[in-house]
Amino acid sequence: MRISNRTRGLLLAGVANLVLVGLAHGQTADAPEEAVTTSKLSLGKVVVSAGQEKVAIDTPQAVTTLDQDAIDQAQASTIGDLLAGIPGVNTMGGVGALGQGFNIRGMGTGLADSDSRILMQIDGVTKFFEQYRMGAFFSDPELYKRVEVLRGPASSTLYGAGALAGVVSFTSKDASDFLQGDDRFAVRLRGGVESNAEARFGSGILAFKPTEKLEVLGMYTSRRSDEYENGNGQVVPASNATSDSYLLKGRYTFGKDHSVWASYQNWKNDSVQIYDQSEAMATTPVRRKTTDDTAVIGYQNAFEGNDLLDFEAQVSYANSKVNQTDTTFLSGVLESEFSYKTYQGRAQNTSEFQFAGDGVAFLTVGAQAYKQERRNPRRTATGTNHGAATHPEGDMEKYGLFAQGEITYGKLTVIPGVRVDWTKLQPGLGVTTSKKVNDDGVSPKIAALYSLTEWASVFGSIAHTVRMPVLDEIYSRTATASTNYSLNLKPEESDNYEVGGTLQFRNLFGQGDQARIKTTLFRNDVSNLIARGTATSSYFVNIGEARYSGVEVEAEYGAKQLFVRGALSVIDGENRTTGAALNTIPADTLNLTVGYVFPAYNLTAGWRGEFADDQNETTTASLRTPGYSVHNLFLTWKPQEGALKGLEVQAGVDNLFDKNFRRHLSSLDAEGRKVKLTLGKTF
Repeated sequence: MRISNRTRGLLLAGVANLVLVGLAHGQTADAPEEAVTTSKLSLGKVVVSAGQEKVAIDTPQAVTTLDQDAIDQAQASTIGDLLAGIPGVNTMGGVGALGQGFNIRGMGTGLADSDSRILMQIDGVTKFFEQYRMGAFFSDPELYKRVEVLRGPASSTLYGAGALAGVVSFTSKDASDFLQGDDRFAVRLRGGVESNAEARFGSGILAFKPTEKLEVLGMYTSRRSDEYENGNGQVVPASNATSDSYLLKGRYTFGKDHSVWASYQNWKNDSVQIYDQSEAMATTPVRRKTTDDTAVIGYQNAFEGNDLLDFEAQVSYANSKVNQTDTTFLSGVLESEFSYKTYQGRAQNTSEFQFAGDGVAFLTVGAQAYKQERRNPRRTATGTNHGAATHPEGDMEKYGLFAQGEITYGKLTVIPGVRVDWTKLQPGLGVTTSKKVNDDGVSPKIAALYSLTEWASVFGSIAHTVRMPVLDEIYSRTATASTNYSLNLKPEESDNYEVGGTLQFRNLFGQGDQARIKTTLFRNDVSNLIARGTATSSYFVNIGEARYSGVEVEAEYGAKQLFVRGALSVIDGENRTTGAALNTIPADTLNLTVGYVFPAYNLTAGWRGEFADDQNETTTASLRTPGYSVHNLFLTWKPQEGALKGLEVQAGVDNLFDKNFRRHLSSLDAEGRKVKLTLGKTF
């Protein structure tokens, strides 16, 4: 594995800290638990997306949860800003709202190639969009109260075939998040400004509960940001962000244990952008009107008193659509539309079984169905054409059956799972072949966690995951070869291995403090990797085998007023056929946070540091980036009484020393010094 001297030093420092922590713990005795800054720590947060609810440190998978406090404190303008700092997760392409793709553990291009190796979900609805040189996920951080990032292909069991890199799951806000006690009505207003890009946003929430069984939320958010300046004071093109979004959500509870809920959210943008949002290689302007809709109706029934039944189901509709005009560089094309209209259904049931002693088991079984219609009408002076050589129209159907168990007996937890998937791809108008492509795959896994002591555990997993090709990969062709399709592409197959350990201590240096450390080592061997071909081959080809490997270390400490968090990510990638490095591997990165809570003033203040190593392991010299260190400050004030009760103030300074740098995998320089202020009030 590629580890530079700088990264090796970081790892050695981390190991030394682990040893010191272990020695210190050996001299401590049990003591009553006292209040600590647990809300500021991550490994103790509950995870709801990895099977049965459990805290992150006790999950035999690398997973990070952002709750409402963490989301608010981030003061994020884009989803990429929100995910920054999560180990193994990087934003690719441009930094504007329309230019972001995502990369987890070195997988994910975010550029011109097809990419479905990361599953993005909103309230259980899978989102998928592809357009040449543009981002793929359209939403606003303000809409959400929880984000969970599950790294690694073991997530495929519950979420869908092909999550070779992982899953990012977003949960939207609910009315109950703002209604307290016997409240029937609540209003929350929130807005903020930023220097540098003169960014500003505002949001309003209405939450009401007309009856004991019904709650409803309505929310609107508007965001405007000009192009920003880098650390050298130069304006960075294609860095502006403009959007409007709203969310409607309601839940009706009847009986003791079941409910119906529904939500609808819309995100839209209408502005002039640089055509190449992903790589920002040119300044060609284009006007894009982007709309993204997500609607879902769900049903839940816990069947109180019956351990064998805990049922939930949902049906959904989603459509990501881009209307593109002013494309003078596309000969004869006056207007283009890129749309992905998707219909989905999902149902699952969880049964609980009790064993003699302290044994318990859960079994989740379910089914999913998915149909997506990909359209690309292009209007010309003489009529309408459908699709292009590199953006074919067509329909994609996916069906899946899955089962996952979770058995805990004493100190051992074992999580086996299996998923079976089928896909059917059908070409649309403009494609010169009528051949349909069918694929199927079986994805088994097993994970286990064993508690060696009250403070130390080990875990590991083995997962085989299959990703079937998507429409782009099968039916794209070179402009000069009308029949040069990739009809014989093989599905990608991943064999992923993970091992790791956890340490968690109480009363380490003082009464009531906590320390947690989780280390994960992984190796992901992907055979039949799908990538762009050459000018004389099919547009997409299988290139043999690639290997992704690395280590992630998450550590945190919380005392009554002090909290410290750290996350280290080291990733390596190699084309096993040629021995060449993979160009999608991020730089080795260390993120640190140190904060202090002033209870008497309801004030939290702190520092965040981001440290990245040089990344020179690329096959293209222009993609190499130097290392950097960036320092940020943050402050949160939440009065708990008096006239200001319900007020929330977040302030921060990003890139405190106005450093000029570019994150690896990003096509644009990062933002220079930025001062942020956000005010919120719940009435």
